[in-house]
Amino acid sequence: MYRRLAVFFALLSVMSASALAADDSFVGKWKFNPDKSQLTGLDYKIEDTGGGQYKFIFGDDAETLTLDGKGHVTKYGDTWSIKTTGPSSWESTNELDGKVTNKSKWTISADNQTFTSTDETTRPDGTTAKSEATFKRTGGTSGLVGTWESTSVKVLSPTSIALAKWQGDGYTRTNPAFKETLDFKLDGKEYTPKGPRVPKGMTVTAKKAGDHSMELTYKLKGKTTETDKLELAADNKTLTQTITYAGVSKPEVDVYDRE
Repeated sequence: MYRRLAVFFALLSVMSASALAADDSFVGKWKFNPDKSQLTGLDYKIEDTGGGQYKFIFGDDAETLTLDGKGHVTKYGDTWSIKTTGPSSWESTNELDGKVTNKSKWTISADNQTFTSTDETTRPDGTTAKSEATFKRTGGTSGLVGTWESTSVKVLSPTSIALAKWQGDGYTRTNPAFKETLDFKLDGKEYTPKGPRVPKGMTVTAKKAGDHSMELTYKLKGKTTETDKLELAADNKTLTQTITYAGVSKPEVDVYDRE
């Protein structure tokens, strides 16, 4: 847009361009702090679609599975299966390239009002991550079918990310545990993240959102899946990432501390 400015606004143009250059204050290593983060209050819906099939819905994201352990290829390219293990318990498994990436054990309380999930994820670097989540029923009467709101999320194995400069006015963001890398600039152009678990067709665009904030939009095959706003605290010691998932009204807020 600067090319359309008159010559006498050239200096203003240069100053504006400089404001988009990589900000040193973002650069560094950041560790996720689950205690400071807001991971609850998100709604999940499960529908019985008939014929032994169930639709699992989170915002604009929906996948339909049976509960007999048969694999279903999701839009992200991995295989998801669920099998019944008891009257009120199930086991969920995700696989990619024939290897298990995540296992979850689901249980519903005797009064059918509480849903708990214990998860174990095998990361690409070989480490194991564990988490626990509790949901309360806000719709439906019994079993899995209904609407569930997250009330407690415990991340027992938090990871770290790193931000470094890239090509002068850009950034490289890495997540060592998942071997993921994203090179990007705040220019609205599409960039492709790299890593063994990055879905095919995933792209990211980024733009400046304030003096010490940026906004990243993730798309899968052209359709927005989430928008992340990253904001630095005034003391540059805390990085807050507000995630808005497509079709979800309440955001998730992830807080990182500088290491």
